[in-house]
Amino acid sequence: MGSVLASLINYFKQPVCVVNMLVKSNSQFERLKTILKIKARTLDYARSWFKQHEYFEVQGPTIIPAIGDRPCSFEVDYFGRRTYLCQGLQPYTSSFVDMFKKIYTIAPTFRAEKLRTKRHLAEYWRIEVADSSIDLDGIVGVQEQLVEYICNKLSEDAAEELTFLHRSADDLAHIRAPFLRLTYDDAIERIQKQGLDVHWGEELSWDLEYALSLCFDKPFFVKEFPMNPNTFFYESHPQKPEITLTADLLAPGGYGEIASSGQMINKKANLRRKMKDEKIEPAAQRWYLSFKKTDTVSVSGFAMGIERLIQWICKLDHVKEATAFPRKYESNYP
Repeated sequence: MGSVLASLINYFKQPVCVVNMLVKSNSQFERLKTILKIKARTLDYARSWFKQHEYFEVQGPTIIPAIGDRPCSFEVDYFGRRTYLCQGLQPYTSSFVDMFKKIYTIAPTFRAEKLRTKRHLAEYWRIEVADSSIDLDGIVGVQEQLVEYICNKLSEDAAEELTFLHRSADDLAHIRAPFLRLTYDDAIERIQKQGLDVHWGEELSWDLEYALSLCFDKPFFVKEFPMNPNTFFYESHPQKPEITLTADLLAPGGYGEIASSGQMINKKANLRRKMKDEKIEPAAQRWYLSFKKTDTVSVSGFAMGIERLIQWICKLDHVKEATAFPRKYESNYP
C-alpha cells in the first residue's frame, strides 16, 4: 500500500515539475532573445555612428603567421605550416589605413587564455578602429562618443527590452562624454588606498580593474600605461619613455575594461628596434614590416569587446550571457 501511495504522489507531482521546467526554460529563452536583440541594435548603432563620421568598414584574415612568442594564440596547422588564429586586425591595419584613412572592422577574435572569470571567453567579437588623422586623445574621444551614442539610442529605442532585463533606460540616457580620464599613476594610487597589494609597473589584472571600477558610476579611462607586452606596438610618451601612449576604457560598477586603445609606432626604425629587442624572428619581422612601406603619419586605434560592452549595458552577471553560444576554455562545444 505504501509503494502504491508513493507512486500516486510522484505521478501527481510530475506535471508540476514539468510545468516549472517549461516556465524556467521559456524565461531563459526570452531573456537570451532580449539580450540578442539589444546586441543587434548595438551593432546597428555602431555602424550608423561610423557611417556618420566617415569610417570605412573592412575585413581582415582570421588565420595569420606568428609574431614572436604568442602564448595566448591558438595554433593552427595550415597545410603543414604553423599559423595562428587572429587576435585582431594587425598588421593589416596599416594597409587599410593607407587606403581609407579611417577604418573599422567588426570581427571574431580568439584568445587561448585559461581563465575562469565572469569576463573572459576564448572566442568573442570586437569592434576595432584605426584613424590616421588623430592622436591618443583623439581616439579616446572617438570611443566616448561612440559609447554615448549607443547608450542614448538604446535608451530611446530599446526601453522595453532594457526594462525586461531590469536595466534602467534612464541610466543609459545620462551617459555623456567626456568621460573621466585617470592616469595609470592615479589608478594605482586609488587601488592602493583600497588596501589592495599593487605596485607601479604591474598590469591591471581583472581583480584590480574590478576594484577600481567600483569607485565610479559612469565609464572612465585609464591612460599612459607602462611599457609591457600588451603595449608593445604603441608610441612611448615623448617626455617619459617608460610610459606608453595607451588608454583603457573601463565600465563602472565592477565591470572593468571594455576597450583598449593607443597611438601606434609610426617610424619603421623604431618598430624594427623594438621587434629586435623582443627577439621576434626575422621572417616574422619582414612580414610584419612589409605592411609599413614608409614612415607614416600617426595612427591611433582601439579595440572594444562587444560581449563585454553588452554585459555592462544589460547588467549581466557573466559575459557568456552576451552570446548565444559561448565558448569557454574548458569546453570546445559552444
